Amino acid sequence: MATLRRHVPPELVVFDVDGTLHDTFRWWAPVIRSGLQRFAAANGIDVTLPTVAEAEAVVGMKDAGVWAPFLPEAHKHRWQDLRAVVLPMEVETVSCGVDYLFDGVRSLLQHLRRIGVKVALASNCRRTYMAAMQHGQGLAALTDWQFCLDSDGVATKTDMLRLARQAAGADRVVMVGDREPDHEAARALGWPFVWRRNDRCRIADADLVWDGDPGQLLHGLGLPGID
Repeated sequence: MATLRRHVPPELVVFDVDGTLHDTFRWWAPVIRSGLQRFAAANGIDVTLPTVAEAEAVVGMKDAGVWAPFLPEAHKHRWQDLRAVVLPMEVETVSCGVDYLFDGVRSLLQHLRRIGVKVALASNCRRTYMAAMQHGQGLAALTDWQFCLDSDGVATKTDMLRLARQAAGADRVVMVGDREPDHEAARALGWPFVWRRNDRCRIADADLVWDGDPGQLLHGLGLPGID
């Protein structure tokens, strides 16, 4: 909590995307199942379709950590080929006009910028998926910067946070995320970490736990509430 106290009210809030702002779980399980079936049929591979829990367990992870778990041991090295099949399905889904952001997220992001708090995104996705988030879900218009693994100067989520801080010229910063990579990136830079509570992991030493209500987060960060 001492780390959080030094950074509130924040000048910059960096959000993870999937599982934190974006309700990926409304569509991900059927998409990965369908894509896995297509990939398996095209390549003559026997696969076991994941349960909903198994599908959701990879959300927020990076590259092979997302795709390889769905492939048989002898084919795990082909995770990029599986991604190539599923990625267009993901883009189509999040660009179809359905709002997949969690309730209150749009008003929260609009409020932060209205009160002068800079907002950045940091996601372990690649360029094409991030573009779908920016435009298909409108996150480009709701945030100041959007970083992914294909952004210039980025190899890790820690790099994304560092670049966001540089871009904002901020001293008081906070990272908000739902998974271990978000927590690790924040800790690597000495940032306070706000954990978006979920059933996919448990982060015991988060500086603040957020259940999704915008007012709860704003209050915890020492910021004015939404009128």
